[in-house]
Amino acid sequence: MKKTFVIWAAMTILCSMAAKARAATVEELQAQVDDLSSQVKAIKSATADKPATDGKAGDGFLKKVWDKTRFGGYGELDYIFTKENGNGKGGNTFDPHRIVLYVNSELTDWVTLNTELEWEHGGVKDELNDEGELSGEVRVEQAFLEFKLARPFNIKTGIMLAPVGAINLYHEPTNFNSSERPQLDRFLIPSTWSEMGAGIYGSLGDKVDYQLLVMNGLDGSKFSAKNGIRGGVQNFNVDINRNKAVTGRLEIRPITNLYTNFSFYTGNSAKVGTAYTTVAAFDGKYSVGDFDLAGEYVHVYQDDPKALGVNDIGHNMSGYWVEGAYHVMPNGLKKGKLTDADALVFARYSEFDTQQGAIADPGTASGRFERNYTTFGLVFKPTTTVAIKADYQIYDDHRKIGEKPLDNDKFQITLGFVY
Repeated sequence: MKKTFVIWAAMTILCSMAAKARAATVEELQAQVDDLSSQVKAIKSATADKPATDGKAGDGFLKKVWDKTRFGGYGELDYIFTKENGNGKGGNTFDPHRIVLYVNSELTDWVTLNTELEWEHGGVKDELNDEGELSGEVRVEQAFLEFKLARPFNIKTGIMLAPVGAINLYHEPTNFNSSERPQLDRFLIPSTWSEMGAGIYGSLGDKVDYQLLVMNGLDGSKFSAKNGIRGGVQNFNVDINRNKAVTGRLEIRPITNLYTNFSFYTGNSAKVGTAYTTVAAFDGKYSVGDFDLAGEYVHVYQDDPKALGVNDIGHNMSGYWVEGAYHVMPNGLKKGKLTDADALVFARYSEFDTQQGAIADPGTASGRFERNYTTFGLVFKPTTTVAIKADYQIYDDHRKIGEKPLDNDKFQITLGFVY
């Protein structure tokens, strides 16, 4: 369009010039040529600076943003049959457990925005569940900026996952075998656990990664023997005291197929005074042939439970789980649509206790807070991004006769996926 306009203008000027050409001297013609050249340059400059009116001016910017923005996420859809054992939790249901959307954008070649938005149980509901949480919610799980400076040293800030334990960082359903996340990683590590903060991260060679973050802390007044420290996760816009928590992680891969992780969290959990909560965790996984062995140990130390105003927890909470899995799909079946497929059977044993050490009110002591779970099942992955899981959970504790159990035996089928 611009070229056509310039040519049209030039032809008009040339025609006008031609009408006078016969009477012109050489000097006059040269002057007219110079004037024509100046007018053409002025026309080109005007059309170049003129803003587009056809809506295409922003296409370059939009294309740039679109090309550097990626969408993804994951989801879990459940069928749960819960065996009745006297606590009123029996029944069966279909549950849209969670749907999650990722939006990640490269703002520059060294600054990246990462976000994660989660819908649980179909959205927000007014009722509270047994853990004192809304039975459905819409929540920002992550929203942080990464400043990639060098491989061993980078910065990130915003709403981030606490880098503690085996599951919290890697909580997508294709990363663990059971339908539910291990109970240890719900009550002693309240996954998915995220908070506002800032910190550094990087890789020290090819076998060591680290993270070190400063974040808002936990609200210890919401700790309980029933739910561990899970209820202590705060809203992002509040912090009960002026202190900040420190959390970190060291991932070490000493040999092929062996992954080990050491992680910690420590911070003041009291509204008034000082009562530090410290979480230490170790987890690892080793694969040899078709066999996988994984496990995790978590210890929570509360230096002054009385300062929190909580009467039923001890100075310590601790627990572990250990799991074995065997890949059972023959290689001969891995072809065509099932080229990337996998199938495995697994079994996991877990136990934890939230009432260790002296308890402020000894009358609240109960063996039902010393719980154990045996879970076994089958996982089929038709592709690496989809996991169809079926498992059975056997629950037990050390309660006295007449006390109601906190959990149940249950059978669960889950369709998990990432995209």
